[in-house]
Amino acid sequence: MSAKRSREAGYTLLELLIVCAMIGVIMNIAIPGLYEGMYRAKASRIIEDYNMVRTMVHQHYADHSFYPPDTGPGVEPPELSPYIQNRLQWTHEDYQYDWELWVDGSGNPTEPATGVIVGFSIVTSDPKLAAAVHRIYRGIILDTIPNHTTFVIEPYHS
Repeated sequence: MSAKRSREAGYTLLELLIVCAMIGVIMNIAIPGLYEGMYRAKASRIIEDYNMVRTMVHQHYADHSFYPPDTGPGVEPPELSPYIQNRLQWTHEDYQYDWELWVDGSGNPTEPATGVIVGFSIVTSDPKLAAAVHRIYRGIILDTIPNHTTFVIEPYHS
């Protein structure tokens, strides 16, 4: 009786392999969807941040009649700090924000080929993140220079 009981108590190797294969199939279906959801969430956050910056830039322009000067990636323009009030982080693990002012002191566009005078860029080397932003955002957005995806705040009109 005890010999029969020990044989019935465990699983066969075949049963374990079938379960492992089923788990593998489920994971292959679920993991890409999880990554896509992660990219959608990041892209949504980027668009939300852009909308806030656009509003603050227009407020700054209404108050001072000029746009803040260009800064480098990850650097908040000091002129926008009183408007943004630490509600925006300019540097993230896999992307940075970059304030773009592409006009010279005389008001002439410095990058007319881009069609942008004032913009807000995401600097990332992750093409999947840039693609997710393109899929979600419905306004004007350009890949202006390598690794920069730029939201147009003020377009250049020739």
